[in-house]
Amino acid sequence: MLPGPTHAEPHNALPAIPRVPPLDYTARTLANGARVYAISDESASTVSINVWYQVGQRDDPPGRGGFAHLFEHLMFQSTRNLPDGVSKFVTSIGGSTNASTLFDYTDYYISAPANQLEALIWLEGERLRNLVIDEAGFKAERDVVKEELRQRIFAQPYGRILYMLLPGFTFSTHPYVRPIGSSIADLDRAQLADVRAFHETYYRPDNAIFVISGNFEEAKMNAWVDAYLGSIARPDRPIPRDTADEGERMAPVTVEAYAPNVPLPAIIFSWRAPEAADADAAGLALIEAVLTRGPSARLRRVLVDQKQLASNIVSYNLPARDGYAFALVATLAQGADIAAAEAALAEEIVRLRDTPISEAELAAVKNGMFGDALSRRERPVDRAFQLGGGVALTGDPRLEDRRLEAIRLMKAGDVQKVAARWLADRRRVTIHYQDESRRPPGYTGDVPQADIAKMGPSVKPPSRPAVTIATIAERQWPPAPSAVVQRTPPVLADHRLANGLRVIVAKSSDVPIATLKLVIDGGDASDPDGRAGLADLLADVAVRGAGDRDAAAMAEAMAGLGASIDASVEADSTQFTIQTPAANAEAAGGLLADIVLRPTLAVEELERVRRQQIDALAVAGRQPMQTALRLVAPTLFPDAAYGQVPRKTSLEAVGREDLAASRATLWRPDRATLLITGGIDAETGFALAGRLFGDWRSSGPAPAIARRAGPMAAPRILAVDIPGAGQAALLAAVPTVGRGDAVWPALRVANARLGGGSQGFLSQEIRVKRGLSYGAGSMIDARRDATLVMAATQTKNESAVEVAGLVLDQLRRLASEPVDDTQVEERWSHLTNMLASQTERSAGLAAYLASLLTAGISLEVATSELLGQEPASPAQVLAAAQHLTPEKTTLIIVGDARKWLPSMRRQYPGLKLVTAEGVAVEQDVDSGSGPSGQE
Repeated sequence: MLPGPTHAEPHNALPAIPRVPPLDYTARTLANGARVYAISDESASTVSINVWYQVGQRDDPPGRGGFAHLFEHLMFQSTRNLPDGVSKFVTSIGGSTNASTLFDYTDYYISAPANQLEALIWLEGERLRNLVIDEAGFKAERDVVKEELRQRIFAQPYGRILYMLLPGFTFSTHPYVRPIGSSIADLDRAQLADVRAFHETYYRPDNAIFVISGNFEEAKMNAWVDAYLGSIARPDRPIPRDTADEGERMAPVTVEAYAPNVPLPAIIFSWRAPEAADADAAGLALIEAVLTRGPSARLRRVLVDQKQLASNIVSYNLPARDGYAFALVATLAQGADIAAAEAALAEEIVRLRDTPISEAELAAVKNGMFGDALSRRERPVDRAFQLGGGVALTGDPRLEDRRLEAIRLMKAGDVQKVAARWLADRRRVTIHYQDESRRPPGYTGDVPQADIAKMGPSVKPPSRPAVTIATIAERQWPPAPSAVVQRTPPVLADHRLANGLRVIVAKSSDVPIATLKLVIDGGDASDPDGRAGLADLLADVAVRGAGDRDAAAMAEAMAGLGASIDASVEADSTQFTIQTPAANAEAAGGLLADIVLRPTLAVEELERVRRQQIDALAVAGRQPMQTALRLVAPTLFPDAAYGQVPRKTSLEAVGREDLAASRATLWRPDRATLLITGGIDAETGFALAGRLFGDWRSSGPAPAIARRAGPMAAPRILAVDIPGAGQAALLAAVPTVGRGDAVWPALRVANARLGGGSQGFLSQEIRVKRGLSYGAGSMIDARRDATLVMAATQTKNESAVEVAGLVLDQLRRLASEPVDDTQVEERWSHLTNMLASQTERSAGLAAYLASLLTAGISLEVATSELLGQEPASPAQVLAAAQHLTPEKTTLIIVGDARKWLPSMRRQYPGLKLVTAEGVAVEQDVDSGSGPSGQE
């Protein structure tokens, strides 16, 4: 490394706030009351249709909590003319779809190739008027929703905070007081007639907002809207609403709360937020950024870095018409005192109220927020979310644009006024969250006392006959696609600097945003024996001080540019990713150059990062799926570099001299590639790379990394006991051929058959048919010298044995069940659309290209994959599936073993009980139900 000046701009020079292109749209209201907005983008090859129904959790009928969420799931079931269901149809046309339920609305979104727009509009009309709601579908999805609650709430150490405690104690009489997702008991009380009544009451055109975004001809789009949406009758009865509210809190409240498997206590502050239409909502969003956005945010800097009282900071400011909870959650550092953390958090709120924010800090926060807003304008579907969300909350399609303008104009005094109004001490709910083992005998003060049984509007019984599936003769078929809108992948311009640094530029967007991703060969596989985690520590410490900036100055400089940086370490590479407004790419890139060429590697920063990573390991160790994932590598690669995973002891063994030596040895220009994507062209990008990294030097030959994979271990079945875990995680890992093998295209299809989206074998058998999981799927972990296919799911502990058998059965089925051209084409279309959706964002394109580089694959592959090359043949797909058989599979089960271990042993006699670190356990766990936490 040669010493030299830093590349970044002078410390006091902040650029102008980035310009965010306003949303440009057309709007119509149909005769039946449906509102339709359209955002045209002729450069896109995709189109999306987003639908908001103005029915959310607040509208759940009395004693039927969770109905809005349950119905979100049912909207993907069969319709009169789609007997195989909505999800399968969307996948068959190369699309992807999902939905979410919040307090005031439920939103559905579909993205597909642009030539399928007529089919998408037809589909939304079809499921609005012709949804089939039968007993089998209702019960299956109710079971899926139960598993979602278990996965999100009871299997997560901190899940109860957002889903139960915040609503239950921030509110008392408003319908927002109900637990998010409701309860399993409420779901069990639901009957089919209740569900049909709910659908008839709220799923109607005058309660819907449609946003169409992407590449389309306006005249054709409007004609299709009229034909498929405008023809739906508007019901003549009113829509029932629960308009209950509550007065302002006049005195603070403190709650002691407990839950199973909480490795580190947390302190939570919660206030009721302003209504969505309130002008102060923009100010509170700015305050949230001041306190929690990125490493320069006040709470991160003070509680985590300076005082080392917290290991993590999270904020919640969910969109809600009447104003939900604005909450700050500080997870404590190991050994920190909860009273000291509370005092420090309270002090920061007082400072925000009493002391004007400096002009420099305010400008930096604004730049960061506008940089984030730019990234939300990249894809058609993202623009649709911005527009439709505003309409659903306030009726204003320009809500997001108006909030951005309000934030742009905000002064320090405005921030103080908003903080004084909304973050007053008397309005605050304080929650101390600790492990269940600390609960005093008989204590129930963490159970909300609100009477929610009678909350919610009553709905009338259904008046229309149930919809049934049409016969073949009666069936109306979906519209055929129009002419294909060819996708033009960005040109990959490739150049190498004199020092050996490879530079690849792909201008992929006209939105003025850019991604700079530096990929350095090495990663976790380069860690010396006994120092697993060194590469992770090095990357994290490097961003916390470089050139003449310490950690705080570096974070402030990045935020001031409207940029963000992420340092990540994978098995074969270390990656630094900066996303920035294109106008600030030079300055942000200068910070990246300082991080790589001139990192300070301060000892005090090493100690901070080490403590934070050890705390993160403690949290991960109480989560079933995280525990299973950490066991895969050491189990399959016991004597190789890939098998090393960070442990507390290995992190503690790393010193500053290790960081310096590793950086000097491995961070070299001839082992690195700079990817530049987004709104920067090749000529500009190459020149920028030369200015930033042209003086990067290395000496001697690049070191080889030996033993990445080594001999693969024989398949095993392992079990880990986490007493009281709310679910069991099941993970099956199968070694297979690599990214560069000729079989790879066929393997991608085989993996998509196994676990690609809702139509994969795993999802169909485990979720759709049996309701045993919220989600089940598979992925390919492609490393340079080894590749794994991993199938994963979570289920209630009582069904762990059944689900383990189903996972292995699907692997067996994959290798034996014939596949035809139609099935291959459908799965290939699914893969192509997923990749297209990912790479519409500049950061997604950079991540995809980095995955090829890291695996040692030529970037020539990218063009063919982005274009959706000809799929593999059915014979090739079946041949590839022979690599994925139960006999080659390592199965890992993690959960409350008392509920499944005896049965699992009978099913799999070779099962070994191990610790979370993979060490054999000699003493078996006691059988029995055990504590599983509140449901």
